[in-house]
Amino acid sequence: MLPIPPEPKDIKDRIVKRKSVCNGPSCDSFSVWFGNEIAKYLWNHWNRELARAGINWQKFLSILSNHTQELIDWAIKDTLTWNDLIRILTNDVLPGTTAMTVSRKGGILDYL
Repeated sequence: MLPIPPEPKDIKDRIVKRKSVCNGPSCDSFSVWFGNEIAKYLWNHWNRELARAGINWQKFLSILSNHTQELIDWAIKDTLTWNDLIRILTNDVLPGTTAMTVSRKGGILDYL
């Protein structure tokens, strides 16, 4: 199992601040994906385990992009706890599991 890293409240605060000055339909997604802060934070905590499971940075971003709504629910809407978010994410990235095949709109891949 992947360890649960400490909740990055500083990143969450920056996401909320970005959202507060952004207007439009894509602001939530933009706010959580700007600078890949959450992705980098989790990658820094999990990269060794993920590499052993055959998951590189690009695949990790792809998996994480399927969970944009959960990232929004945690950071902006505050309707998902950090532990629940991590539990959801680890279900997709643990060895022996596969990434969700159903794509959700609004992830980082929509901007590439």
